[in-house]
Amino acid sequence: MSLESKDLTPAIVLTGTIVPNTDLYTKYINPQQRRQEYLDALSFYSQFGRVYFLENSSYPLEADSDFQSIPNVVLRKSPVSDFPQRGKGFQEFEMLDFWLARENDMPQSWLKVTGRYIYFYFQEIYNECLNSPDKKMIINQYLFSKWSDTGLFFVQTDYYKKNIVGIYSQCNDREGSFVEAVLFKKLRSLNEKEFKRFSNPLTCAGIAGHTGKKIQNQWRDVINLRVREVNYIFDKRYIWLSF
Repeated sequence: MSLESKDLTPAIVLTGTIVPNTDLYTKYINPQQRRQEYLDALSFYSQFGRVYFLENSSYPLEADSDFQSIPNVVLRKSPVSDFPQRGKGFQEFEMLDFWLARENDMPQSWLKVTGRYIYFYFQEIYNECLNSPDKKMIINQYLFSKWSDTGLFFVQTDYYKKNIVGIYSQCNDREGSFVEAVLFKKLRSLNEKEFKRFSNPLTCAGIAGHTGKKIQNQWRDVINLRVREVNYIFDKRYIWLSF
């Protein structure tokens, strides 16, 4: 489906793979269960703004009336990756680049969400992105582990095209080059005044693809809330602390 209305509010980009094409770090492979969780996620996020659903598996997405019928959702089909053995991060950012190169109705900014996960505090998260016009990117960076949280981030389209397009080519899970580490290294080389971390903890519900089990957030919530308090005391532009 296509949407005629266009505004400057951030879009939401959900990435999805209904039929996994690799078993590398992927234990949750039931297509019907995954399909239903994507439908649930799209119904949830479409309440907040326009949603682009990017899907890169062999599943016939555009023939599925349940996906077609969700209001405020744009379906974008990407080809199955030629290099599934390089991992989920490689394929996800490959899919983002494919979309960016071909989208005729490109939003000026967007939140990327790993498709099946429902984030708590999402209204607050979305409002923070909406009210941060001076920030090119909002993303949590984990200094101790040298890791970027790629599950959810906000970015200006021009900034992404200039600085992040193409980094998926450096990713290879089999060799330990995970996209979270590749992106962390890239962002540390840029002007950190142009981006910040989220004020609210990023906690979510769903089934983790790499374990096939429900995501557990409790201990991480407590730690990140304490980190948030520290970040409000100091200048958050220079605090890259999380766990």
